[in-house]
Amino acid sequence: MKKIILSSIFATSAFTSMATYAAGSDSTEFQVKITVNESCQFTSAQHVEFNDVDRSIKAGSTAKGQLNVTCTKNTPYQIVLAGSGAMSNIDLSSTSKVPYKLYQNAARTAEWNDVNLLPGTGNGKDQTIAVYAKLAGDTNVEAGNYVDRVTATVTY
Repeated sequence: MKKIILSSIFATSAFTSMATYAAGSDSTEFQVKITVNESCQFTSAQHVEFNDVDRSIKAGSTAKGQLNVTCTKNTPYQIVLAGSGAMSNIDLSSTSKVPYKLYQNAARTAEWNDVNLLPGTGNGKDQTIAVYAKLAGDTNVEAGNYVDRVTATVTY
């Protein structure tokens, strides 16, 4: 029995030694890579909706809406707003218009249009940007519903 155990030990040692001498090794390096592109996109928009007004009184002559934009972290951007500056009566036979202006601030002193852009810097998260508005002219026009379509464009 001692001979069998000793033979097994020698055989195991021999195979282990042969495996050690027969095996080689090599190594290499590789990279894990990604390119993160700058991007900005609007995620939502809330309409600017004035309160109802009587024709001759500008009660409720200010309003507020909002845009939501997501830009990659530290990406500088500018938002331009392009509209006609006057809401038209949706009654197609009417030529009445109600003028308005859009602003970048609550005090309504910094206009926001296709010339006066709003600058910002992305933080990688959804950013809420208020859009302030004020009636800019006479509301003594034909009764009805008035609307203007404004296009918001973000460049980065």
